[in-house]
Formats: sequence, structure tokens, C-alpha cells
Amino acid sequence: MKKLIKSKWFWSPLIILGILIGFYFYKAQFKGVKQPIIFNSDIKLQGLLLKPKSSGPHPAIILLHGAGGNNQHYDKAFFRFHANAFLKKGFAVLVYTKRGSGNNDINYDIFTYKQLVNDANAAINFLREQKDIDQNNIGLMGVSESGWFTPELAYLDGRLKFIINRVSSPFTFTKTVIHEVKMDAFKDGFTESEIEQDIVPLTKQIWQYYMDVANDTIVALGPERDAINKKLKAANNHERLSKLFKYDQLEPYDSITYEARGQNFAYDPLPFLEHINLPMFYVMAGEDINIPTHDVVEFLEKFKETNNKDITIKVYPNSSHYLFKWGLEDGPYEGWLYQSGYLDTITNWAINQIKLSPN
Repeated sequence: MKKLIKSKWFWSPLIILGILIGFYFYKAQFKGVKQPIIFNSDIKLQGLLLKPKSSGPHPAIILLHGAGGNNQHYDKAFFRFHANAFLKKGFAVLVYTKRGSGNNDINYDIFTYKQLVNDANAAINFLREQKDIDQNNIGLMGVSESGWFTPELAYLDGRLKFIINRVSSPFTFTKTVIHEVKMDAFKDGFTESEIEQDIVPLTKQIWQYYMDVANDTIVALGPERDAINKKLKAANNHERLSKLFKYDQLEPYDSITYEARGQNFAYDPLPFLEHINLPMFYVMAGEDINIPTHDVVEFLEKFKETNNKDITIKVYPNSSHYLFKWGLEDGPYEGWLYQSGYLDTITNWAINQIKLSPN
């Protein structure tokens, strides 16, 4: 053992590994001039405004968050690598912690997409107040969940220069997330017949129930609830369906929770998408189990022709939802296993929208 420890063959791989880890953490640090910020929605939100070291005014982009309430802090690796890529091209970058993450002490189960829209709009308004930001060249990057409401933000602000939507959907919550339900069921070994006849209809019925309750609270304790509970009990007692329907009845009625779910399940970006007119870039993954990429691309191709919209679409055919190589799912790959050229592709596209030359 002592001879092995003294051998160069023992230490060389460790030294190389240490160098690689050190290089990774160096690359993962925020670059540029860092300004911690706090801005107000209906709560205070913390973030970071990063600026190039050159003098302004700078074009700017706001990097929005993905889904989930516990890991969407502005300091996560995803934000760091994307922010640095835009900083390198001369953009100022604003990142902030999503409500429900970090120290906001917000119940993730009860806040709505309307609140998320208000938070993002507050971030835009914060940039509008910065003198060294080029007010004619501010863009957004939506990521998965937040890509749903970038069209609404463009509609509300009226002055945004461009939008990048990464693995996002122009469809309603129901039409989008039912794809994820199906993919999860396939992964758990359910047949197409079971999915289409048992899982999808009951899932949609539950979502529709919450939407109906949000519009009329009388529905909450009506016959529809009883009908759903009867089906849930049968599914929960079924040998296979109980893997997905692990509860035998709906949660007790709570007006705040039910209304929040109903609003979210009903969210539809299409009316805003129809009214806005600015360049948009949808970056999609061919092996996405969260977003129905094929349907999204087919829709956007027709939509942009019919409505004369400036929409660019890029699909990485062998990528998962996270745009890592080789279909890799979520993991410690941020920044070093992205699809080849991905960061240059999105930053160069953004540069072209503001008529500057890439570095």
C-alpha cells in the first residue's frame, strides 16, 4: 500500500481531478460587477444585478426561474453559467430568487402564476429604473415553467426587445403537463391503454374540478367531488393504478389552496402570445419528458406563419429537458455537459436582436 501511495499512478489522477474541480468552480463563479439587489413585489425579492466592466448603458436580460420551490435561488449553478455567458457578450444580467425558495418563507403550494408574473414584472420595473441599462434593449429568458408567462410579461411591459424560452410551452397547463403525466406513467410500466383509458381521464377530471371551483366555490362540495372521490378510491384499491393515485379522496376543501390550484391549472399564455410582436427564440429538447416538444414545434411553426410572428425554433434532438448531452437528466452537469454550442447559440441570437456584434 505504501508503494502505491508513493507511486505517480496513484497521485496523478487525483491531481488532475483536483485541477478539473478547481477549474469548474472558477468557471462557475459570477463574473462582472456584482450588485446585490432587493426589489418589491407583494414581498421583497432578493437577487443580483451583474454588469460588464465596461461603461454603460448596457443591454440587459433577466434570467427567470424553473419550477420548484426549494432550489430556485439566484446563486444556483444554472444562473451562474448562463449569466456569465451573457456578460461575456456585453449584457447586464438580473437574477433573483423565486418566491418559495431561499428565505422568502412562502408556502409553495398556495402561490399562483399570477404572483410569479407580478414578481417578474417587478424585476423588469427595477431594471427600468437603472440609468446604466439601455432601456431599448431589455430581454427575458424563460426556463421551463417561467416560459409559460414570458408572453404575458411582454404584453404587460410593452417595451421588451426579445424573449428566449428554454424548453417551454405555449400551451395551457393542462395540455402541457398531461405529457409529463403520460411519460411518468410509461416509465412506471403502464400500458398505453391504461394511460389513455384510466390515468389521463381521471387526472384531467381532477384538474378541471379545481378550475371549476376557482370559478364557483359552490362546486367544491357538489356531486363532482363525490364522483372524483369514488374514482380515486377505486384507483387507490387497484393493484397497478395505486402506484400513481396514492390517495383515495381529494384533500379537504380549503379556499386558498383550491383557488390557487384552479388558477394555475387554467393558465394559458396563448392570448398574450397572439397580442405581442417581438422576436422570440424557443430552444427545445427532442427527448423531453416534461414538455411535448413535437407538439410545441408543430404548433409554433404554424402559428408564426399564420400570425406573421418572428419566432425562431432550435431543437436539440438527443437532449433531455435539461439540455445536457446524451439525454442526461438533472444532475451535476451544469456548465460542462450542455449540448455543444448551446450557450453561444442563445447569446449570439440575443446579440443579433439588438444589432451588436458578438465578441
